[in-house]
Amino acid sequence: MTQIQIRYEPVEDRLLLTLGLGGRVLGFWLTRRATAVLWQMLWRRLGASLDVGAAGAAKAWLLQLRQDEAKQSQSLVSAPRMAPDEAPMLIQSMEFSRHAGGGHACQLSDGAGRSARLRLDDASLYALIRVIEEAHPKTGWQLDLWRPSSPAVQGPAAALAWH
Repeated sequence: MTQIQIRYEPVEDRLLLTLGLGGRVLGFWLTRRATAVLWQMLWRRLGASLDVGAAGAAKAWLLQLRQDEAKQSQSLVSAPRMAPDEAPMLIQSMEFSRHAGGGHACQLSDGAGRSARLRLDDASLYALIRVIEEAHPKTGWQLDLWRPSSPAVQGPAAALAWH
């Protein structure tokens, strides 16, 4: 089970994303720009995982339906802050693709040569969307967190990368 926490750190003007993955805890600093890119990539990966026959309004409706289902199945609990095992990585590049074993592969890297390769399922991607959406008002960033009805969800189904 993956635990996801996110909080805004005003001194850094960044979001600290913390992922509890079994026995390890990883931390990632997300700048305003990285958060905007991550938001787009999450929705595009989820759109790519839908039935290829779905298009336009049907795809947007299916994405919204799945997000609603994910919200109902996710439990939000007040938990102590998780401390990353190492200093958090300042994300400078990210790449999403299909994972050979199913789900999504996510490669997050910083400028110092550190990287983390994660395998995430759809529920984890929806959870990331949810925590970003909840943390966003605290940032003052005024990002355009568009919804699935936007044409932007029509992105490529292959690997998505930002450097």
